[in-house]
Amino acid sequence: MQISFGNRIFATAQSLKSLGLTIDTSWTWKHHIGELTSRLNKACYAIRSIKPFMSLDVPRSIYFSYAHSVISYGIIFWGNSSHSEEIFKIQKRIIRIIMN
Repeated sequence: MQISFGNRIFATAQSLKSLGLTIDTSWTWKHHIGELTSRLNKACYAIRSIKPFMSLDVPRSIYFSYAHSVISYGIIFWGNSSHSEEIFKIQKRIIRIIMN
């Protein structure tokens, strides 16, 4: 990807982050899903850490306020990617932690 204005090229990049979505040159969404994986693993750790000390409503609220909103944003674009399976595995793991 080249960032230019008029006839001047300012930068060349392998990926570009715009409106919270990281788009790479091959349109595989690999960089974006890597960022989501990191954020969701942190949410999973937070939920696992507080679950023994809180009622069921608190981890559930954390899931919907943080993890679910992160997963839902832009899913229409990246949800059909071959790399998206990892995101859905983490989502299932978080829900399993909340329900057990």
